[in-house]
Amino acid sequence: MSTLFTRLCAGLLVLPLAATAQNTASPALIEVKTTDATPLTRLRLQTTGGLFLGGTYNTNDTGGDVPAENEGTRLMWHPERAAFRAGYVSGTQWNDANIGNYSVALGQNCRASGNSSFATGNSSTAAQTSSVALGQYCTASGTASVALGNDAHTNARQGSFVFSDNSLVHDSNSGADANSFRAANNNSANWRVAGGFRIYTSSDKTKGIIFHDGATSTTSGSYTPSWFNYQYVISTHTGAYLSNGGTWTNASDRRKKHRFEAVAGEDVLRRLRQVPITRWSYRADPATVRHLGPMAQDFRRAFGLGADSISIGTVDADGVALAGVQALDARTQGQQAELAALRRDNAELHARLAALEHAPAAPATAGLAAPAAGLLAALSLGVGLLAAGRWPRRPRPAALAGRAWPGGPEACGAGPAGPSENSGYLSGFRRY
Repeated sequence: MSTLFTRLCAGLLVLPLAATAQNTASPALIEVKTTDATPLTRLRLQTTGGLFLGGTYNTNDTGGDVPAENEGTRLMWHPERAAFRAGYVSGTQWNDANIGNYSVALGQNCRASGNSSFATGNSSTAAQTSSVALGQYCTASGTASVALGNDAHTNARQGSFVFSDNSLVHDSNSGADANSFRAANNNSANWRVAGGFRIYTSSDKTKGIIFHDGATSTTSGSYTPSWFNYQYVISTHTGAYLSNGGTWTNASDRRKKHRFEAVAGEDVLRRLRQVPITRWSYRADPATVRHLGPMAQDFRRAFGLGADSISIGTVDADGVALAGVQALDARTQGQQAELAALRRDNAELHARLAALEHAPAAPATAGLAAPAAGLLAALSLGVGLLAAGRWPRRPRPAALAGRAWPGGPEACGAGPAGPSENSGYLSGFRRY
């Protein structure tokens, strides 16, 4: 007969069977109580299969009489630490020194040495207060930290969360496992998921975000939604994605849009002239980081685009830039057409001028009829001679001798004071 069974039988012999009638709704098959003046139930096995184990917690936090230590397979309740153990250990993981108050350790070689800690799986350790380690070779060494998966390690970072996949084999030969995935900062979430990370915000997986796996796979894999693309680092149900090359691409499918309006390019340019473009830095950036662009308030005031006046969507900024480029291109096309016409006119004028400069000289009377040409020549010669004062003088006829010129000498340009300034031109006529 085992020692445990002997103790149970001794307890039963000490207590009258009537004592088990305290809970008539759930009668006890076995009930063990203390033998002092105020008996306390230490064990109760109900007819329904329910099991109760009682005990006294050691308020001095000094541990005490652990039911069993060292290697072995067992189900163990340690009331003086209010701790529970179940499974197998090959060493001292469940010795009193490695049992935290109010702690639980389940599985193989799991240790919960922190107060209020929990460890389960294979060789997992919850070493700090309120820490949790679940999986294999997981270590929660930071206060209120959580280690899940395989070789997850919170690295003494309090408040951290670490999930590590099974993509690397545990290095059992290393004191500090080289393949463990460790938290870098306090109060941080850390994930190693070589097969990708999926977050769905609807039960039918039509909405969500997917981070592509780090492998060079060329297929989308199984159980993935239609909007997932293995060529993207980040896929979203909206159609926007981050490419493998590092380019963020906005959704722009015509089928996702409505309420279309035509845009006047010149109006876009006019509005754009109202938007100041400056160099600036974000307050959160160091002084060495500079940017170039508009303010969201000015952009919103000029174009009325976007959801608010404190941000600028890249699709809106791109749209304004493209509309402006098209407007400038239209101007350029018009100016090029006008310039081509001016060049044609200029070429025609140059051709006509060149023809005039290289043509042989022609007489001024060229092209006139013979009589008209002769008359014109005679008139020209007469005017020239008259201007030179060389008109041939003719003697006065005898019949006119002694007769005055009608109108007197003044009519011929000579007055009482003598010849006028024109007398030289008409001196021949005054002799008549």
